[in-house]
Amino acid sequence: MNGTVYKVVDWSGRYEKAQSRKCVKMNWVAFPNTHDGNGYGRVAAHEKASDLFTAFILICQVASKMEERGLLIVKGIPLTAEDIAFKTRFPKAIFELAFLELVKPGIGWLEIVE
Repeated sequence: MNGTVYKVVDWSGRYEKAQSRKCVKMNWVAFPNTHDGNGYGRVAAHEKASDLFTAFILICQVASKMEERGLLIVKGIPLTAEDIAFKTRFPKAIFELAFLELVKPGIGWLEIVE
């Protein structure tokens, strides 16, 4: 496997619910609506907050459709910013930014899988 594999942190605990666990193919995502966490605060304070938050929502939507939900990989091939941009029709640059910023310890919404 070549490339960096990204994973949404704690997918099962944050984005899966009893209803979603019964679904084989997802067409929705259960999304937390809290705004008081440190990660959220750091994203909101970022100069490109709207791009970061938009990218994360779209990443979660894509991640919900993966074979292993939350893990951005298809048939053993990691999804790139370009792949996610193509799937969502949003600019590649916002996903590149998300991959850089959302893995930082102060935010921690994404993680790199070894």
